[in-house]
Amino acid sequence: MSAQDRARLHLTATTTANGEDVLKHVKMAASRVKGGGASLLTTGAQNIGAQVNVEKETAEGLSLSITSGRRLVELCTFDAVVTSTERGARLTVGGLQTYKTTQSTVMGFIPVGPKAIAGYAPYKRLLDEVAAELRSIDPSAEVTIG
Repeated sequence: MSAQDRARLHLTATTTANGEDVLKHVKMAASRVKGGGASLLTTGAQNIGAQVNVEKETAEGLSLSITSGRRLVELCTFDAVVTSTERGARLTVGGLQTYKTTQSTVMGFIPVGPKAIAGYAPYKRLLDEVAAELRSIDPSAEVTIG
């Protein structure tokens, strides 16, 4: 699967909770995701300081980023958008709008294997955390990650 295909990974959910509560729980999930980003030197080593940041907040959603430790390098960006429905709210988190990739090489220039998206592991953990948060406030929530 290419990096472009992996970048399309997103969460969609419908819930009986209102939009304000849904966004509050997205922020709570984001605050719990730490570590797992790519190293600053793109050596493939893990960076335990990766974190999810809320860059902008409106009534309709959040602009989020995943950065390396101390916010030195922005690894990827994505949005969480909530819309009102007759039943409650619909939430979409992701796909990635911007992202950095790394790729292993042989002899310094021959690419080997697929490109890796920096910050992808914490991004996937965030989607799982958001799904768990939504199910905790609304056990009947329909959540899909795909």
